[in-house]
Formats: sequence, structure tokens, C-alpha cells
Amino acid sequence: MNNSLSRSIGLLSIVIGIDTLIGIAFYWLNFHIFNRTPLLMISTFMIAIGALLNIMLAQRLHLNFRARSPRFSQFGLLAGMLGSLIVLIGSALDLLSAILGHSFDAFPLSQTRSIIVVGYAFLGIWLLWLNYEARFYDTWPHGLAWLGIMAGIIMMTGLLALPRIFIPYVSLYHEVIPEFGELLGNVGWIVFYPTWCIWFGFFCLKDQYGGQQPLQSFKSRSLR
Repeated sequence: MNNSLSRSIGLLSIVIGIDTLIGIAFYWLNFHIFNRTPLLMISTFMIAIGALLNIMLAQRLHLNFRARSPRFSQFGLLAGMLGSLIVLIGSALDLLSAILGHSFDAFPLSQTRSIIVVGYAFLGIWLLWLNYEARFYDTWPHGLAWLGIMAGIIMMTGLLALPRIFIPYVSLYHEVIPEFGELLGNVGWIVFYPTWCIWFGFFCLKDQYGGQQPLQSFKSRSLR
């Protein structure tokens, strides 16, 4: 893979990490300091932008990881694309909920946040597969690969919150498993995933493996 494509993937990954952190920062400011709807709208918009960028990242990485295991690569791409789409839908509903307030009863804010967590849970499947492949072929630093594996597993616990999407939030308020899944899933995509994206992005921007770009090195190793 040429150097310009490696740089584009690196920059894209960094932007995703920073975009997610900005979205979370505005969300926190809205509920803990200012309590203003515009801040919530900005937060939702940033998360939606991150979902669109995740689709681009999954597609570009798929081109470099499909040579070794085409079937698993397709599965990983599908999980990443599906997760990004669910996050995008959840963000759109979140935005409507923020704008319309109590008049938008179809999906209250609590349920739209559950949709986002479930979306990132599917992204966790993609992230786990991606870093497992990289760790198996010793492609990038062990710390980066293990962080991605750990982030993917934690994000995947968000699948436990799936019932909250289809069952009214109040009915599941005291249910331990969905609440635990959503809590841990939030930790995964709010803390671990942006950290991995930024680290991975900077890694892609650096010249590794004796002047060979990291993603190119992975591709060459996988073809052996």
C-alpha cells in the first residue's frame, strides 16, 4: 500500500478519536454544567460524524486485511458497517429527541443512547477481529493490539443492552444485566475506543518496519 493511503488511514483514525472525545465532552457539559439543548445537539452531531467516518475507516482497512482471511474479513467489515449504521440511526434519533424534547415519545433520550451503545457493540466485534489479526501476525505494537482487543471486548458487552431498544426503558430500569451491559459498553466506546483510534492513527503516520509502512507490512506478511 502506498504511503499516502497509509497517511490517510492514520489521519482518519485520529479524527475519529478526537471527534468522539469532543462529542462526549459536549454531552457531559450539557448534563453537568450548562444543561442547554444546543450542547446536546452538538454532541449528537459529532457522534454522527464519527459514525460516518467509522464506515470509511472500516472500508479502507478491509482492503488491507482481506488477503489473509477473506471470509472473516467480510464478517468483520459487515459488523463494522452495521455498527456504524446503528450508531448513525441512534444519533439521528438522539438529535430529534434533543430538539423535540418530551413531544418525541417514540424514542426518549434514554433509549436512543441504548441504540448508540448497541451500535458500538457491533463495532467492538470489528475492532476485536482487527486487532486479533494484527496481534496474531505481530503487525503492530503489542500494547496497541491488546488495547484494541480489550476495547473490542468491553464494547461488545453493549449487546446486553439490546432489550432496552425494544422494551420501554422504565420496564428495564432495575434489570441488572441490560444496565450493566450499557454501562460497560459506554466505558468501551467513550474511553477505550477513542484512545485506540488516536494511538493507531499516530502509529500509521510513523515509518515502521525498516521504512515500510505498517499496513503494507501487514499485507506482505499475510500473503506469506
